[in-house]
Amino acid sequence: MTNKRHFFAAAAFVAFSFFCYVIGHAETNQEMRAASVLFEQYETIAYSRTDFSAKSNMSSPPYVDSMINLKLPFEELIGIIHSLGPTTANDLKNSYGSVLMGAKDFVPPKGIGAVGSRKCYIGVSEAGAPPNVEAYFERIPYEEIGGRRVWAWSPPPLDQTSSPTKYYAAQIANSYFVMTNDRQDFEQIARALTSQEGSKPISARVFGWEAFSTHNYWVYRLLRRDGIVSPVAAGTKDLSPDVTALAFMADVDQRRSFLLVLSSDSAMKNAPSVFLDSETHPLQPQGSGIWEATIPLSEDKAGFNTLFRVFYSFGFGAIL
Repeated sequence: MTNKRHFFAAAAFVAFSFFCYVIGHAETNQEMRAASVLFEQYETIAYSRTDFSAKSNMSSPPYVDSMINLKLPFEELIGIIHSLGPTTANDLKNSYGSVLMGAKDFVPPKGIGAVGSRKCYIGVSEAGAPPNVEAYFERIPYEEIGGRRVWAWSPPPLDQTSSPTKYYAAQIANSYFVMTNDRQDFEQIARALTSQEGSKPISARVFGWEAFSTHNYWVYRLLRRDGIVSPVAAGTKDLSPDVTALAFMADVDQRRSFLLVLSSDSAMKNAPSVFLDSETHPLQPQGSGIWEATIPLSEDKAGFNTLFRVFYSFGFGAIL
């Protein structure tokens, strides 16, 4: 992961504004439902409170504030929303107070660029009247999928090295805005969100849920070691074999973040390898198989590089 690669990623995201509020948070029932559905079908899940406003204190590239990396899970969503119109981002963030995403099947780009994956974004509406997003998609064609009208289109790629991707989007059950880059995934997610069947409590099947879910920004990954097309693209190449899950949470107001690591090595004689500078950000034992590191959200090159490597381990890397 070279410095050149880090600055390429920073330049790519400076145009977009995505900030999260980090006051203490408790998931709503709708958010819990969306998270549960994503945990069942995706490897990496991310959550943030939303503010898609145009405000930005970013300087000209290369800008090395480590917080730029918090946008990585939401890059495609941000880019597509901005492409729909100059006011769309601000209007939608007023209707959808939080957004979750799921990613899986990480593959290298054709040439240089961001790692590809199957993704799903779920915007969760705030309490009140159901949002009406029809106006933002009035020029977008639609298809019938699973008995519902779904917008289906291929916008211009976010960078010149990528091939066009077809997206599927719709408002589901008056509470969710769902967008995926896979038709089958869309159908499965829409069906699960509207199902009357219950599911196991998230805390019973997700490591560290009680710790990271109280934050207004978090990312979780349950690592899959089998069937990987490219360990480099998947971000698993240099993770030690004992690492089974990762959880990241951020306190933006205090400019600090935390990384939880679940290891199968219960003896815990050696800290697992997770792309961290062991001297600057050491992993500290927290219990049987559990390690934690505190990572400042600093405004410097070192902080940017550290967070970029951390997010690479969640599947949000780039190949140059």
